[in-house]
Amino acid sequence: MATLFGAWLGSRPFGNPDMFCTKRTAKHSPGLKDVNISYETVTFNGSLLKENVFRQDAGPEVDAAWTSLGVDYRSVIVPPDQAESSGLSPSHVQVSEKYGGGFPANVEGLHHLHCLNLLRQSLYYNFDYYHKRGEGAFVNNDAILRFHVSHCLDILRQQLMCTVDIGVLGQVWWNKDEPTAYPDFNTKHRCRNFDVVRQWAEAHQAPDEVPLDYLKPPMDLDHVYAEIP
Repeated sequence: MATLFGAWLGSRPFGNPDMFCTKRTAKHSPGLKDVNISYETVTFNGSLLKENVFRQDAGPEVDAAWTSLGVDYRSVIVPPDQAESSGLSPSHVQVSEKYGGGFPANVEGLHHLHCLNLLRQSLYYNFDYYHKRGEGAFVNNDAILRFHVSHCLDILRQQLMCTVDIGVLGQVWWNKDEPTAYPDFNTKHRCRNFDVVRQWAEAHQAPDEVPLDYLKPPMDLDHVYAEIP
């Protein structure tokens, strides 16, 4: 009986624990067909005073570091046969069959990083630099920029609440002359292999330049919002 149960268990979806975990904790993504999602233990860099490249003041080096994460990638094109399972309906924007069809869509994890990058750029000690350059989100007037920043803030709030981390922060001693307790932010986490997701999103981007008729027109006005949702 134990042998039969073991064979049955191995044939179930949770026979691959990484895939089972992904399917349990994330909605379907077209990338699941191509990306080998796995998990690894990563120690977070939680240093307060020792900055890494992602924390540097505004400038070309820190911008290059964030760009390398895929924060500026174009939409991926979701194939029609993956649309419904990915939460896309016929009323969503589609590419004209003339150019291969499919649905332009953004990978949400990269949108989260885009939002975090915009919050970084909007920090009081970085804001003037990016505002003066007038690139990316900063091409818009300050009223629209404010909406963009607060949108990003609230998207990240919702994501953090959705995937609330139930780990704990212990405390360590520092200062040999007068030992003082301090939170240990350098904690270990089970993380998905981010770079394979980034590579998939990079490889499946829509073209950089598209013709005017690249997108199919809406099927009818019932599928067009009266205002930005």
